[in-house]
Amino acid sequence: MIKIQNEYLDKYVQEHYNYLKDKLKDFPKDCKYSVEEILTAKPEKLDEIAKWFSIDFKTRVTTRVTPTKSSYEFMITKYKNFTNKKDEYDAYDLAKKLNVNVCPYCNINATYTVIKRNGKKITRPEFDHFYDKDTYPILSLSFYNLIPSCHICNSTLKGREKFSIDTHLNPYSDNFDTVAKFKLKIEDSTFYHSIKGFNLTLESDDKRANKNIKSFELETLYQNHKDIILELIQKEAIYNESYLDELLTQYEGTLFKNKEDLQRLISGGYVSDEEIGKRPLSKLIKDISQELGLI
Repeated sequence: MIKIQNEYLDKYVQEHYNYLKDKLKDFPKDCKYSVEEILTAKPEKLDEIAKWFSIDFKTRVTTRVTPTKSSYEFMITKYKNFTNKKDEYDAYDLAKKLNVNVCPYCNINATYTVIKRNGKKITRPEFDHFYDKDTYPILSLSFYNLIPSCHICNSTLKGREKFSIDTHLNPYSDNFDTVAKFKLKIEDSTFYHSIKGFNLTLESDDKRANKNIKSFELETLYQNHKDIILELIQKEAIYNESYLDELLTQYEGTLFKNKEDLQRLISGGYVSDEEIGKRPLSKLIKDISQELGLI
């Protein structure tokens, strides 16, 4: 749902490659792509490699040419070792650097990485393989194929469903926020004090965005957060434009840096496009606040 944004991504990709390159010395020599290309491939290139792997594997099986798909399965073993490693660079370290604190697929569940001062590892996001590792073991360790996500999206909802950039949005390259919006539909006069007075929909004209919505059951899940919308409706009635100006005049430079700070305080979520990945439900809050004229 939310694009992964980090100004140091290129640096982390290089570190990822530097750490793993010597551990992949047994990589099949007849592969069309180098280890560097596979580990650092961006989403478009990932798709190219995935398609080559699928076609090439079928050819190998048909013509009885070796090595077979099993030759690439050691990548999965390397991935498992990577996620369990206890040295200076592992999945915890990568998760900490990426600093994705809310699942980019749903924007509902927190995905904080917590490491205590004594080094004890508490929790981190799961890494979803956008191209699943069973079908595409060759991409098991590709940086842009590892999507930090919550357990519900990764294991409960996506599971073994096949993803590709032809069917779904990849959070590293696509921005769901720009192609899908939450919409509020008032049903009756009780909407000011009852969640039964309005309906919530999540709409998009983008086919891939709609696949994300369906795969992660987003419209269904968000029905559980209509209370947030009710609060926004009530806040819109209280915080009219003149009241906002009054608060800014009184507190700007002390309690608030600017109007955006005030809007975040009132709405309870980040409202700028660049920051909605910082707090759960910020996409919902931003869309509905804009529709109500609260921001």
